Amino acid sequence: MSQANQPGTVDHLTELYRRTIVENAVKPVGYRENIKPTHRAELFNPLCGDRIEMHLRLTGDTIGAAAFHGEACAICMASASLLCANLSGRPVAELTEAHAWLDDALHHGKQEPVIEALMPLLGVSAYPSRIKCALLPWEAASGAVSDP
Repeated sequence: MSQANQPGTVDHLTELYRRTIVENAVKPVGYRENIKPTHRAELFNPLCGDRIEMHLRLTGDTIGAAAFHGEACAICMASASLLCANLSGRPVAELTEAHAWLDDALHHGKQEPVIEALMPLLGVSAYPSRIKCALLPWEAASGAVSDP
């Protein structure tokens, strides 16, 4: 393995970002699944045309299932997929924490993840105009749980 592809190097992180975005955009977890949601919220990003509707089924303070509908760019689809794959079965508070961490990490470089599987999304920070794409599903899901 060349030094450029060793874990922890910039090239390795860039490749991980690209691979994660492609894999989750092509086969998104939770896309168009009928989970019988108890909470939902839809957001639109007029800058790139992303429209995402997050569906959450809550059982008490736990996210029983997460799914999404909509049409969006690969970054937004991958971010929604990662949300669905990593938050089912977790407390609602972790959604709030993960959203705050991702927002802070993308804007300010905070590196201590709430959920390790979200680290590849940090590659979006190299493209400031696309940060909104990565955050849109998290904003929608957070909005869904904050609106009764």
